[in-house]
Amino acid sequence: MGPRQRGSALAGGARPVSVDVDLAAPAAARHGASWERRLAAGLRLAAVPELVQAGLVQTLGTVGVEAEFLLGLIRDFPLSGAATRERGTIFLTHLDAWGRRVVAAGNALEAATQSFLAALETAFPGLRAAAASGDVWWPELPPITAPGDRVEPWLRRCGYAYRHVVAAHLASQLDALTEHLATLLQALHTLPPAGTLPLPVLYQGLDELTTTLQGYLIPQQLLKADQRAPGLLPGLARLRALDARDDTSLASDVAWAHAQYAQARAAAMAGSAGRAGVPAGVRTSSGPLREWQRVIASLEALGAFMAR
Repeated sequence: MGPRQRGSALAGGARPVSVDVDLAAPAAARHGASWERRLAAGLRLAAVPELVQAGLVQTLGTVGVEAEFLLGLIRDFPLSGAATRERGTIFLTHLDAWGRRVVAAGNALEAATQSFLAALETAFPGLRAAAASGDVWWPELPPITAPGDRVEPWLRRCGYAYRHVVAAHLASQLDALTEHLATLLQALHTLPPAGTLPLPVLYQGLDELTTTLQGYLIPQQLLKADQRAPGLLPGLARLRALDARDDTSLASDVAWAHAQYAQARAAAMAGSAGRAGVPAGVRTSSGPLREWQRVIASLEALGAFMAR
């Protein structure tokens, strides 16, 4: 469940728009009970007090519901039809509310997991040491298709500046979150019935799930306040700030993309000129240049479509 690097980072922005949207976890009422039934079967151990078991089942279930919600939101956000400012704002508002819910859920999960593991250690002295060199119960996931590249053009169609989306790093965060949350769901779905797993494997798996959420996903992917690569929540705040004060026209994005291409081309030529026998400019078809050419072409195509 480690971080996955991405070459370019993108994000989305929004001026205030009045929208009627329910920010409570939409799937919680429908799916929370089924999650708890599934998890209770895997965590029902005589060595752990029932109240402690119930606390972990509930908090893990909440995290499972939230993981399903975000993956569904990313998968289903509209790629065709009417791309309106309101639809873009609803999407971004759901992302922001989801991030804040997960921060709270992570705190609750950490407390519940520590209580559960402490009860196991009390009943089975030496379990922590045995688990330290053990493995987890869930199988490794196959490669996952990154969804982030769909975000920038769709939010541009909704009226959000492409370059503001880039500055917020939204796409790279959604890619990383997709990978982490898919692994988390894999772990929850494959938790065997209680008594099937060796206790060190159960201990190590629960500890890793919580540590990944609290030690990496929340501080790095959600809350990280970094000017170069902000987490989801600071990135969304940056997007709102940029959107409120800067030009959001398509023409301004096209001009920006051309400037980025020119800068990348100059860097490529400077790098090539110093090589013996390699003429300056030989690398004008390098990866970064092709990427900026693609961005320029897509923005100009959108402008031509809108001008019809």
